[in-house]
Amino acid sequence: MDAQKVRQTMDVQEIKHAVQIHDYIEKLEKLTKLSLKNSPIMLGLPSQKITLEIPKQSKPCYEYVEQLYEDISDHDLLFKAMKTGWQYIDSNYKKISKTKEEYFQQLNSSHGLHIAKERGYLIPDSLLRKKQFCYGQYEAYYGVHEIFYGNALGIWLSKSNFYNMHSYAKIYENVKLITSQFIVPSSVDNHSIPYMLDQLWVVSHAVNQVRLMGLEIAGEHNFFNGLQGKTFGEENYLKNLGYEMYQVASWWCRVDPYRVISEFLSVSGIFPDAINHLIGSELNSIDKYVCAICGAPMVRWGWDWIQECKIGNSTLLAHKHCANLD
Repeated sequence: MDAQKVRQTMDVQEIKHAVQIHDYIEKLEKLTKLSLKNSPIMLGLPSQKITLEIPKQSKPCYEYVEQLYEDISDHDLLFKAMKTGWQYIDSNYKKISKTKEEYFQQLNSSHGLHIAKERGYLIPDSLLRKKQFCYGQYEAYYGVHEIFYGNALGIWLSKSNFYNMHSYAKIYENVKLITSQFIVPSSVDNHSIPYMLDQLWVVSHAVNQVRLMGLEIAGEHNFFNGLQGKTFGEENYLKNLGYEMYQVASWWCRVDPYRVISEFLSVSGIFPDAINHLIGSELNSIDKYVCAICGAPMVRWGWDWIQECKIGNSTLLAHKHCANLD
């Protein structure tokens, strides 16, 4: 099979994947009796933005925190690092500490809970064996990974003039670290099962200030308890620790993780215009993710799976496969 036929076969598989995802969400709607397709992407926002002061450096901080750059995945470690006078957090150009493949393996093996147990938390063996894998978590991480490694420049509108988008460029200056399965002590006591934040974003706010943003993916296992995330009811506790908590819909992550992350970038103020620059930002319900050429459902799991195409005098959205054939 030549390269063109291989590519076309892969494109058709992407359309099949889109149909499967839409069918899956429709079944979830029937089971939960919830209007998931028309739900907001952002299910929960913090009551306020929180800035934390970092002391000015009095001496080089490397002896304290160099060993933490690779994966700061624990509340105590992060705050220890900040208290040493980390004027700004520099992850040595590795803002995201894990590859997509490493993250998938660790998520699928309850890696975060194993680390928590090593650090003194009382984790029952049953939780270490039990796998509550949420594909939305992986897809959200996948989208973040592709955006921050520059692999998804095609999600932005051409008229946005990417290379002159000052506010977008500041992401790379202000976002210092994104770590997954971040361990935060329970409000009960320091040895109980901790909160495992799906993502923690460490963002500089000023020369000596940072914001800590927890991004929680409300997964499939949350659907049957009123869409309550694992930090439900503990927002004040987490706020008092210094965390801004954002909750997003897992089913939206499965349809369009790039849109989910763009919404988060916008509402958090990291990149206020992100959603306005995203191709397909007008698709404000899952039912609207439909190819303008073939009429089949669309998803944007790969950054280029949804493309703009000209039909007459109109610019419409279509599958990559259909846009390339048109």
